[in-house]
This record gives sequence, structure tokens and C-alpha cells, in this order.
Amino acid sequence: MKKKQKLMIACGIVALFIAIAAGVHIYYLDRWFPGSTFNQVDVSGMTYEESVREIKESVADYKLKIKARNKGSLTVSGKDIELAFTSEEVLKKMFDGQHEKSVIVSFFDSGDETSVNAVSYSEKKLNNILKSSQIFKGSDQYKIIKPQDATIVYSEKKKYGVIQKENEGNQLDEAQFLFAGKQAVESLSENINLTDEKKYPNVYKKPGLYEDDKELKDMQETYNQILLHWIQWDMGNNVTETLGPDTLKNCIKIDTQKHTVKISKKAVEKWIESFCLKYKTQGITRTFKTHSGKKIKISGGDYGWRIDYDKVIKQVLKILKKAPDTKAIEAYKKKPSADNEKALITSLKPVYSHKGYQMDYQNKQNDWDTKNYSEVDLSAQQVYVYRNGKMVFSCICITGKATPDRITRTGVYDIKEKKLTKTLTGADYSVETKYWTRIMWTGTGYHYSSRGDWGRWSTTYYKTAGSHGCVNLTLENAEAIYRLTKIGDPVFIHY
Repeated sequence: MKKKQKLMIACGIVALFIAIAAGVHIYYLDRWFPGSTFNQVDVSGMTYEESVREIKESVADYKLKIKARNKGSLTVSGKDIELAFTSEEVLKKMFDGQHEKSVIVSFFDSGDETSVNAVSYSEKKLNNILKSSQIFKGSDQYKIIKPQDATIVYSEKKKYGVIQKENEGNQLDEAQFLFAGKQAVESLSENINLTDEKKYPNVYKKPGLYEDDKELKDMQETYNQILLHWIQWDMGNNVTETLGPDTLKNCIKIDTQKHTVKISKKAVEKWIESFCLKYKTQGITRTFKTHSGKKIKISGGDYGWRIDYDKVIKQVLKILKKAPDTKAIEAYKKKPSADNEKALITSLKPVYSHKGYQMDYQNKQNDWDTKNYSEVDLSAQQVYVYRNGKMVFSCICITGKATPDRITRTGVYDIKEKKLTKTLTGADYSVETKYWTRIMWTGTGYHYSSRGDWGRWSTTYYKTAGSHGCVNLTLENAEAIYRLTKIGDPVFIHY
């Protein structure tokens, strides 16, 4: 009996299963199988006619909602792009094809899905809507931010170069954006999330460098090798001038596209130019007390201090191109203290192309020897020589003719060269002379002139019969000035 009961129960179960299967099969004879969708429209369990109505209603009410970065959004209406369902044939073919197999199979798979293009729309209108949207072109309320590469910046807090994280921005790639919109409409997707990088990895334009890129870390190392220099000049009198990171941070050129870090020679030159000008006294205006006791101001000339700009440029660039000691850099980065800074200092002496007698940092014009100098008064046509604070000699002279090409230029100069004999040459002359005492490198100097018109000398004679720019003297006077002056002595020439 027990075996017979078990058999009857089993037969009953089989019969029930067959009955259920038959019922399901009959129910789905003219309906879509479970899990069926057509372009994102769920048609599961619908008759063919119901599915057509459902799809058409979905098309008629279709709206595509697009989510963008920075809380951006856009809604595209199907009506605005002339969206219409145009492919019942495709739908019917799918429906018929589905019923060529048993409905029971659909319970063991994910169902029939399709994303075929079964709609028509104006792609031109869709593209226009997408390209004119604020998430693509921006607006006052929604700013478009271009992607920015990760880069190296100077940290005021850490006192060295650190990596600044990239900014991905929200600038859409036009082709990828339009393609995403097209796919969504054709599949009747109602929502797309452009911030989903797995689904839309290239829809936004990307930075060229990211903070974790090896190239950027190499660039950071190069940046700090240039930056962490302290070049210090001892100017004398307990005055120093330093070119350090606070300035060098503006002298480093970073190209994230080419992955290069270079010294900006132009920026370095600009700083050195300011440095040189700060200590330059050549050509400045000086207050001068003439032989008559009158105080006048004289500017111009080449007397005074001048740092050799070209040599300093080469000197600094050579230092900057050489990386400091690695251990010194790491020690400073761990602790940017004054002690660790010392290990990165390069000490220099200023290189001058021209020097004055002394450097007065409070008053630049006090750079000359006020006790030993000579004076040329062009109005008086006289020369005066001072030694140890006293006028020890004076004499008449004839200076340059009052024409632009022969005039004796005013200003403060210095004695540069002394020769017992000298041949003076020009475009139309070559003259042997004695007791040559050079004042200007252009050719002006004190010297003997054998001219035979000394008897006609006057304070205005030079205007018509002057020299080619030199200070002409009689033999006796030229010898005296040659003997009394020394190389480096200031020469004040004035009217």
C-alpha cells in the first residue's frame, strides 16, 4: 500500500506540473514571454496589440533625462526631436520568433531584450538640443571648466614644490556626447548618467596628467632640484643679496603637455637685471661742488659701480642647472629649517665690470673719492686737479667743438689709461701726442696738443675751433695732469 500511495502521489505531482505547464503555455500563446523588453519598454505578459500600444505611448510621452557633472542636467523631449515608432515589422518579427520556442525556456533565461533602432527622429534636432544645452556650452548658472592637468606648485607652507591634483572639469567631448544621446534615444532609455565612468568612460575630456603619474613625480623631483637653491652674494659692509626659492618659484617653467620642467632664462635674467640695477651707480645723478664753490648736479658718464650682468647670468644658470646634494634636499623637505637651508647655500662674491671708490648703501652718490679727482669746466675752459682734498693744479684747455660729432660729453668718468705717447686717429686725422690720460673709452682724454693757436684761447674759442672731443692741453699742462692724476680717479665734466 505504501508503494502504491507514493506512486499515486508522484503521478499526481507530474499531472499537476503538466497541467500548470499547459496552462502557462496556453496563457502565453498570444503574449510576450516573461522578461521581454523592447528598447527599454517592458512588454512582458502583454499581447502583441497591447505591446504596440505601450511602445507607442512610451514614444509619445518620451523624455530623456541626462545627468551631468557638477549637478548639471538636461531633459530632451521626444516631441522636440520628432520621435516616432516606425518599426512594427521588427516588433512582430520578434514576437513571432519568440513563439517558435516554448515559453518554459523563458523561465530559465533573462528573457528577450532588444535595443534595435525601431524609432525615427530628427538627429539634427537632437544634436542641436545637445550642443546648445548648458551642460555642453555653459551658462551663467553652469560654468564649463576645462580639464586641468595635475602639476607642480610651490607650497608656501612646506617651502618646496608639491603636486597639485588634476581638475577633471566638466567639458564634454562633442562626438562622445552626441553618440551617447543618440544611443539613448534609439533604445528609448529614459535616463543616462554621464558621471558613470564605467558606462561613459570618454564622454568628458580628460586631463593629460594625473597626480599618480610617474612622469609627474619625475617632474616634481626636477622642479625641487632647481628650486632648492640659495645663491647668496656678499656685497660687503654686512650686506647680502640672495636669490632663493621665493624668487626661483617664478623662474621655473612647467609644461604638462611635454612633461618638462625647465629654467626660465628670461625670468632669471629679469631678476638679475634688478639685482644689478640695485647696486649700479654708473650714470646716477651726483651733487658736486665746483671749483667756485657752487653746488651742481651732474648725471651721466661711466664712473661708479656696475655688476657684470652677462657674467652673473652665466654664473647663476650654471649653478641652477646643477642639482644640489640629494641628502640635503631630503633633509630640508623633512624640516625646512634655517640649518637645513644652510646646506643648500652657494656663497658668491659680486662680479663687477666697473668699480667705484666705495659703496655707500644709504646714499649711492657717495661712491667716489672726494679728495682726489679732476674737474673740467666746459664753460670756463679750465681743468682743475684735486689731491688730498685740495686744489693742487689748474690750467686752461680747449675741449670738443660744439657740433654733435665732436662735442665733449658731460658726466662723471674715471681715468682709465695713461701712456706717455699715443697716436690719436679718426676718420680724417692721425696725430701723434704725448701724456695721454684716457677719460672715455670712446677716445676722449687729457693730452698734449701741438696746435699753434693757443694764443687765441678764450672761453668760447672751442665752439668754432674745438677738438674732436678730447681735452687739449699745452705740453707743460698735459705733463702736470699726467703726473698728478691716477687711474681710477673721478673726472667731473660740466658746463
